[in-house]
Amino acid sequence: MSASVPTIRIYYLPLTFPCGPSSGCCGPIGQTEEEIQSYIAALRKELGQVEVETIEATFISRLDQERDGAVLRLLNTFGAMALPIFALNGEVVSMGGPPSVEEVVELFKGKLSATT
Repeated sequence: MSASVPTIRIYYLPLTFPCGPSSGCCGPIGQTEEEIQSYIAALRKELGQVEVETIEATFISRLDQERDGAVLRLLNTFGAMALPIFALNGEVVSMGGPPSVEEVVELFKGKLSATT
């Protein structure tokens, strides 16, 4: 019997400027493609045998209640400020921030060592 591979999900919004790129009323929200790719690369490199999925949370109605229930509750409570959200096998490990790549790796190392 083989052990299942842990699944890390990164829920994010693509970087947008709600009031326009040069507006003074509010800043950008979301994450750049480079940010997301750096998280993915670091998690795969540092954690080895993990599956990393990205889920764009632009339309929360498209998220699956069974798989994404905890994330949906956070998004309904905090909105886009909750993103990015990092989850391990359905359990939220980090939200908002966004955390540095090093912080995310350490969080998951701790979580994974606690489950083995």
